[in-house]
Amino acid sequence: MDEEVLRQLLTSQDGLEFSPTAEMMMMNSAMAGSVNENDSIDPELIETIQQQVIRVNPPVTTSTVARVNNNDDDDDDDLLEDETVLERIIALKEMFPESVQNTVGKVNSAVINTTKFAYSKGRTAAWWITSTMCVLVFPILIQKELLQVAEQISREQRSILLGPQAAAGAVGSGAF
Repeated sequence: MDEEVLRQLLTSQDGLEFSPTAEMMMMNSAMAGSVNENDSIDPELIETIQQQVIRVNPPVTTSTVARVNNNDDDDDDDLLEDETVLERIIALKEMFPESVQNTVGKVNSAVINTTKFAYSKGRTAAWWITSTMCVLVFPILIQKELLQVAEQISREQRSILLGPQAAAGAVGSGAF
């Protein structure tokens, strides 16, 4: 009888439901043998419980217009929060027949393998081009640059020894 009074008290408050915890269930079973049917809950205790519940959860007043708008938004939020992205992708698997799934899987693996092959061959080609330039072309470019520097030095020496006209004549090479 006492439990029913408490349940009615607690459920009479907005937003509260009575759900006994495991500890309460154990206490009730342990005390069941020692409690007489004539025992009742002190009315002052019931009144203090009501006052505490009202203090903890004061009643909230909202307009009905706000509730209508909030319900529309809540429906959208519930739909978004119910599934994760992974669950949605897995659910898409059920929409397509197995032949389409197999074809998409084969195309996906072909693209991945082709990309790996192209990357591997591109690395190899870049290595061959770089090493060939270092071994064959750079020495020729360096030798050509050294010859140009040697010619410039010989021109400067002629102009110092024979004068500026000798250097101009050597460039024209038709003076003698």
